[in-house]
Amino acid sequence: MPGPLPAAWARHGRSVVSAVATSAAGLVLIQFIVLVVWGTDTGSSAGPQDASRIGADLWLLAHGATVRLPGGPVDLLPLGLALLPILAATTAGHRTATAGLERLPPERGPRPRGLGLRPARPPRVETPPPWGAVARDVALVAGTQTVLVLVIALIVSAPAARPDIFSVLVGALSFSLTGATIGVLSGYGALRAAWRSLPGSVRVPVASALAAVTSMIAVSAFGVALVLAATLPEIAATDRELEAGVVGGVGLAAVQLAILPNLVLWSLAYTLGPGFGTGGGFVRPDEVHVALLPDLPVFAALPPGPLPRGGWLVLAVVPVIAGTMLAVSVRRGTPGAGHRSRLGRILVAAGVSGLLMMFAAALSAGRVGGESMRFGPTAWSVGLAAAAELAVVAVLVSCVAELAARRAGQPFEVGSVRTASLKRRLQSSSSWAERAPRRHS
Repeated sequence: MPGPLPAAWARHGRSVVSAVATSAAGLVLIQFIVLVVWGTDTGSSAGPQDASRIGADLWLLAHGATVRLPGGPVDLLPLGLALLPILAATTAGHRTATAGLERLPPERGPRPRGLGLRPARPPRVETPPPWGAVARDVALVAGTQTVLVLVIALIVSAPAARPDIFSVLVGALSFSLTGATIGVLSGYGALRAAWRSLPGSVRVPVASALAAVTSMIAVSAFGVALVLAATLPEIAATDRELEAGVVGGVGLAAVQLAILPNLVLWSLAYTLGPGFGTGGGFVRPDEVHVALLPDLPVFAALPPGPLPRGGWLVLAVVPVIAGTMLAVSVRRGTPGAGHRSRLGRILVAAGVSGLLMMFAAALSAGRVGGESMRFGPTAWSVGLAAAAELAVVAVLVSCVAELAARRAGQPFEVGSVRTASLKRRLQSSSSWAERAPRRHS
């Protein structure tokens, strides 16, 4: 009879290997790019160990870690690289759940069916998933990947660059839990069932808030693309002044792509009003004071001064579109509900949108080289601005839609004061019309 350890490995060995492999794939990708840039740069004085440690530090930063350098701590999360740990955890969680379906009895979970050699994906089911198996698989994937990140942080720790172990633990656990939960629920075909298990009072505001925040980010990304296209000559001139060469240009392009989602969120904070910090300076629509900036050509696209008066109308497009999306989502999710009930859910959805924006702004901001060298927006101000602006726009849109619906479909309510007064006016006018011919005759 096999012992407990071989039996546990037989049940969960494939899941552990999959979690390690998917997480290590991101590390290998970053190390490959860094080593290629280092190997082709003939003027670099760094050795292969230094290049490998830089790649590992970038991988740790992508997990939300803080790396302490001699010049100060660095905790700016490159959101473009942060997709790697989430995708790794999601992939590992999906594979673990798919393997767990084969061990479940038919009455406890859906079994994949297919005629080919490759097993088909499990069908989507509306029945609740086996929550015990879901929790076990999520804990297995998240725990394995968190341990791997901690091991790498301990290995690459050096006086020149020392990762903060607590931030490594919190960041790796947060990313792995998020991705593993999505992947495991998707593997069991239970994402829809888990979503519909939430009460409507929670599901409608959350869905509406997600629609509003997504629309704001999409419009902001479009605006960033337009600004980059308009300032392309300035960006190209800054790139030529750096004289980075072909290899250095590739490295600069990779860094700028990694922080491009950060820049989109910074521009959204600028659009909403609070703006964002640039080291010791700040950039707001009413005032611009740029301090020290990293040597990245993309920062040449920053506004040179305050926004003209006409520009405020352009910035107002973002909350107007998002607020309209929020109001429409609430109305679609509450058919037959009263106007006051909808207004209450609109306010709740605006508050949830503010919390989501506050979380996104906090993720996009960070320090680069010291306590005073903080880049990005202030989270609470962005959250308050987003919640207030979305609430105002959504309430106005909902009131206009409700008034239009009443005028078009139900102009007056039966038995109301307005209906009674209308009937009295019609009766008085008809009686006057009947008496008028008699008087004339």
